[in-house]
Amino acid sequence: MSELDIVTRGLTKVFGHFTAVDNLNLEVEAGELFGLLGPNGAGKTTTVRMLCTLIEPTRGQAKVAGYDVATEPAKVRRNIGVVSDGVLLYKDLTVEENLRLLAKLYGLPKVKAEDRIRELFELFKFNDKATRQVKGLSSGWFKKSMIVAALIHNPKVLFLDEVTSGLDPQTAIALREFTRKLCDQGVTVVWTTHIMEEPEKICDRVGIIYEGRLIQIGRPSDLTRSISELSVIEVETPNLQSGLIDKIKAYDDVSKVTYEDPILRVSCMRGGDISEEIVKLLINSGARVRSVRPVEPTLEEAFVSLTGGEEEIDRFLEMSAKG
Repeated sequence: MSELDIVTRGLTKVFGHFTAVDNLNLEVEAGELFGLLGPNGAGKTTTVRMLCTLIEPTRGQAKVAGYDVATEPAKVRRNIGVVSDGVLLYKDLTVEENLRLLAKLYGLPKVKAEDRIRELFELFKFNDKATRQVKGLSSGWFKKSMIVAALIHNPKVLFLDEVTSGLDPQTAIALREFTRKLCDQGVTVVWTTHIMEEPEKICDRVGIIYEGRLIQIGRPSDLTRSISELSVIEVETPNLQSGLIDKIKAYDDVSKVTYEDPILRVSCMRGGDISEEIVKLLINSGARVRSVRPVEPTLEEAFVSLTGGEEEIDRFLEMSAKG
């Protein structure tokens, strides 16, 4: 059996009358790139903050890098790196000064620390940005600064909480590739996101979290295949009117509809003649239909199916905001 870098048993966090994380049981192997996927407010960040010892669990247990988050928090912190809104740098110091300070706090020898700082700056192409104060950086460069700070001590486990938010597309792609390389070198990475496309591209396994509960876990491809009751079709139909799209959304069994001219994509909770019904509606309404084909559901469509549809997600988000 592979070594486990993260283990939780019944991990729970309650804020007043709102349960943010509910009885979470999770195992993440060493060197695994694990994605924690869910809408904003689903419990992803609360889970990460408990695993990083930033907040205490209400009940349950968790071990990270072999250490208990409740009884050995200092040992956990020395073995993890964290990129999250709850972890900040000193804004009046330069990026370089922040890294030197962190290296000293982690007890890195001076020569080793300087080599590591130089390596990280070259990797992320900081150049003159290294000597700028953190408060003067753009949001993208600030996020990069957070990432290099989290990596300064070569952590065993790295937590990336909504890490691509605010990054330009090229930097986001480079970060995903870099993260994959870290895992190949034995680092365990937990990547939390509400962007459904990200886990499909890089993660070994994905856990879908919703209303604070882990409702499904597996490889991205397995999760999409497991939604056997979900069928998806793509229709090539240019210049489609919004009124027709609204009519398709009104079908009882349709769970999601998107349209990027000329492709109409419809996911529904049954197979059978739904494509025939949609094509008939389009043609009778005067739309041009060039082609129709069934396609595999995406992870996002699987997520919508597992959580009861977009209306249910909106209901939960509204409830958690009020809570």
